[in-house]
Amino acid sequence: MGLPWYLKPDLFLHADMLDQLDELNSSASSSHADVLRQDKEIERLKTRITELEDQLLALEKILSQHGILPPMPEEPEDPEASNLPPDAPAIFPARTEEVIACPRCGRRQKGNRNACYACGLPFQYEAE
Repeated sequence: MGLPWYLKPDLFLHADMLDQLDELNSSASSSHADVLRQDKEIERLKTRITELEDQLLALEKILSQHGILPPMPEEPEDPEASNLPPDAPAIFPARTEEVIACPRCGRRQKGNRNACYACGLPFQYEAE
């Protein structure tokens, strides 16, 4: 004799619960993957913006040399910068993941570096 009806496993209910569990697990891992993918995309776009800004600056310089655009203004001399020795570090409030510009060469880079990748100017952070 078999089991009474109230003790028999409901295979459809069990399969449905397993499907819901799989769906919940996949949505949790996919949301984490989506966040990571979005972070990578943001970093890639920031890098691309920096590249485009550099290209635009170079193009503006060329066009101003050929007289198509008005001459590029000379960069103003910072009186405080002239008093500093050439290898004095650039001082920033704190490290950041955002893009900053080097005070010496103007190259844009992440604000968590110890020195500029282009000119080698050391960066110092007040929070450290």
